[in-house]
Amino acid sequence: MVRLTPARLLCAASLLSTFFFLTFVTNLLHRRRGFDPFFEQPLPARPRPYSTEVHYGEECSPFKAGVMDDVTVVVKMGAGEEATQLPAYLARMGRCQQDLLLFSDRKAEYDGWEIMDALGHLRPEYKYANPDFDVYERMQSATAGERSREGWRLDKYKLLPMTELTWRERPNKNWFIFVELDTYVNWDNMYRFLEHFDPDTPYFFGSPVWPRKKTVFGHGGSGIVLSRAALNKIMSRGRMFAENHHTPGTHLFGEDMTKECCGDEVLAKVLKKSGVSIRGYWPMFNGETPSTVRYGGEQWCEAILTLHRMDSDDYASLERWESARRHPSKPLTFAELFTSIEPSLRERIDDWTNLSDNVIRKGNHVSTKSFEACHAACMKDGKCIQYEHFGDTCRLSHIIRLGHRQTPEGNIRWASGWMMNRMQAFKDAQTQCSGAHFVHANP
Repeated sequence: MVRLTPARLLCAASLLSTFFFLTFVTNLLHRRRGFDPFFEQPLPARPRPYSTEVHYGEECSPFKAGVMDDVTVVVKMGAGEEATQLPAYLARMGRCQQDLLLFSDRKAEYDGWEIMDALGHLRPEYKYANPDFDVYERMQSATAGERSREGWRLDKYKLLPMTELTWRERPNKNWFIFVELDTYVNWDNMYRFLEHFDPDTPYFFGSPVWPRKKTVFGHGGSGIVLSRAALNKIMSRGRMFAENHHTPGTHLFGEDMTKECCGDEVLAKVLKKSGVSIRGYWPMFNGETPSTVRYGGEQWCEAILTLHRMDSDDYASLERWESARRHPSKPLTFAELFTSIEPSLRERIDDWTNLSDNVIRKGNHVSTKSFEACHAACMKDGKCIQYEHFGDTCRLSHIIRLGHRQTPEGNIRWASGWMMNRMQAFKDAQTQCSGAHFVHANP
């Protein structure tokens, strides 16, 4: 019989500590993210008063089933987008009969939809001697559909008043999903995601951005989700700054927006002061399109909630592909989305950037002399799976991206290539998805 002496116990504890430390470091180096199963039929965090079957994979399925009646979709736009992007957005989303709130930088109406002015109730002291609001005043007298080159200057002011105006308009809703006109939401997955959480708990979800020495915030274009309890928290803080409690959206929560970059960043700051910090669920909340996603170890088995920067062609292409999915009722993952771009990958495409950026070589390096020399550099790099050459630059990548067409600039032309013989090995090296992953929050 082995005696468990203090020395042996200490040795065993040391070995276990070393094992767990090495496991942690290995996972960190290989960027393995903790996850739980993303269930196809999730159990709700709190019981519903009725049971309804959701026919996943059908258009508007969670809305048709009535299980997202407690969700409001809050859309932020600029006045110039009312005539250019809003019609197509409503054609796609309006047919689902969602509860939509539309906000812009001036009051308008489109095809029966009210567009609220997010800045219309701000007190005069916020506008006085602020050149950004000179743009606002000019926009109020502009003709419908007229675009302003300076409209972007007003964008950062909208989000804070929008939270109060949303609370006034929809005080009894449970979830509020803030998006932009170029934000794609997979509604089946979003419903599955929200079912894990109780809206009576203050939640702030999104794709985290980590600015240096500042509050971590949720990237607005990737979608921001607030629970009812979180919105109540920010409303309580807002009462400290509101002169008239019956009129929301009159203030900016004591923040000097002239010194701030972005509305989503300041919203996170105010939420944190209200006691609500972000729970980051990247890459499920995602700021890319199918063509610019970095397909690889971190974006493979994970479920997709949102994508961003989607133009009309991106939407049309994705809708066609989704309608032909082999198993539409299953949660959409990056591994499956990869099959939408895979047929476009080939050995060479001219006038194209595939956004390679893991290794960048410029100037007199041998790999920069030609497309063929860049290809040779990729061959020597055992991790390289795609590359691009332009001018005196060769870029290599260890993940897969499709990219987009690139117009020549003077005498400089782009050419991109993929190592087709490494593609299958790359896919085989990824985790075989037995089901979609629900990543652990970070932070």
